[in-house]
Amino acid sequence: MFHIIMVIQIFSFFCIFQSISRYPFTIREITIWLVVFLMIGWVSTYFIGVWGAVTLFGCFIGISYYKNHKTLTALGVFYGAYALVMNSFLGYLAADPMTWFVEFIFRQSSANIEYLPYLFTAMAPPIINEIGLRGVRHYFPQLNKDLIQESSKVILFPVIVLFIIIIVSVYPILSIGNRTGDYSSFHRTILLGMWLLFIIALLYMQFQYNHIRKREIEKAKSEQLEQLKDYAAQLEKIYDEFRGFRHDYANILLTLEDGIYREDWDQVKHVYENTVKPTGQLMRKNEYSFVKLRNLHVSEVKSILAAKIIMAQQMKIDVTLEIEEPIHAIQMELISFTRILSILLDNAIEAAAKTEEPKLWIVLLEDAMVQRIIIENSNEEKVNLRRLEERGYSSKGKGRGLGLYNVQQILKENKYASLETEAHSHLFSQTLILRKTGERE
Repeated sequence: MFHIIMVIQIFSFFCIFQSISRYPFTIREITIWLVVFLMIGWVSTYFIGVWGAVTLFGCFIGISYYKNHKTLTALGVFYGAYALVMNSFLGYLAADPMTWFVEFIFRQSSANIEYLPYLFTAMAPPIINEIGLRGVRHYFPQLNKDLIQESSKVILFPVIVLFIIIIVSVYPILSIGNRTGDYSSFHRTILLGMWLLFIIALLYMQFQYNHIRKREIEKAKSEQLEQLKDYAAQLEKIYDEFRGFRHDYANILLTLEDGIYREDWDQVKHVYENTVKPTGQLMRKNEYSFVKLRNLHVSEVKSILAAKIIMAQQMKIDVTLEIEEPIHAIQMELISFTRILSILLDNAIEAAAKTEEPKLWIVLLEDAMVQRIIIENSNEEKVNLRRLEERGYSSKGKGRGLGLYNVQQILKENKYASLETEAHSHLFSQTLILRKTGERE
């Protein structure tokens, strides 16, 4: 029975780690990692008791390193420390209730129930943790992992340090309790203090995250306001051009009418070449892509598109924007969506600007099931589609390529979104697909 309890405890650590990290695991990966966990946990626990759990902390960091494309991140260390502390915390809280529960259920039984409290206590932490996390995720917005990682010095490092202090303080007491079978009042006081410190660390993390997220939202709103001002200025420019055209329209018609009436075809040709034809070119200029933005009723997205179109025009890129049907909402969290959109547009503009005939097409489509955002650009660089998701890969040279990697990391957090990439002769296209299964943001 002792060995079964040990296996369950090791499995509990893994379940809590997977629940907080939400890393996707294949059946093969789960099998391999559980075998590794059982071997390391079994050997270390046999020789050093409860301190064997600390060796699993190293395994968790290894999994995070592997899952983050062989990159050690503060968030990965946090996941491991969380699993270690939470399993001990919930196990300690569940020990007395489980003992009482078993004794109450089997109070009339003469069977040997010595190991049952330990068995139920070992099984309780992952169940309680999953219920707690589901409740938090239901009532509070899901945390943006990229924002947490970017602000790790403020959010994660202090929490990780507190977790390590808790581990160093708690595990010697747990080791003594396992040998003696009981805890002194002094030890219980220390444990209570450490568990309070654990809760404080989580509350600190939530407070800092909310503060930084609020600051990011305010910054984004400020940038969007500036972009909308540019958009308004561009529309005013278009209006002035149309107003000038309207002023000359009657004179153009009178001149043409006079030439046609007198059959003065030289005059008609002259009017066409010098007034009508330039007007046609004016109507096809890039600036009139802005008119299509009237169908987009999401101000945050409209401001980004306006700013990127202006940027592209300044770089002499021929821009075509198509939004044929009104769009009133985006089927994705706006902060994540605007970040993805900015990265895709920046990459497209940068690539198009290097071509002889720079062109950029932006199309927003919506039907009953999905939204599609298509961004296509002229391109003369060879792109390895298989390596686009790799961290650091870029056709632009060394030290680039974090943009599309970050896009993939954001998409992994949203099961209703996907990105399709195609490369043709002198064209590169990316289509962001947002399925309408999720809630509107």
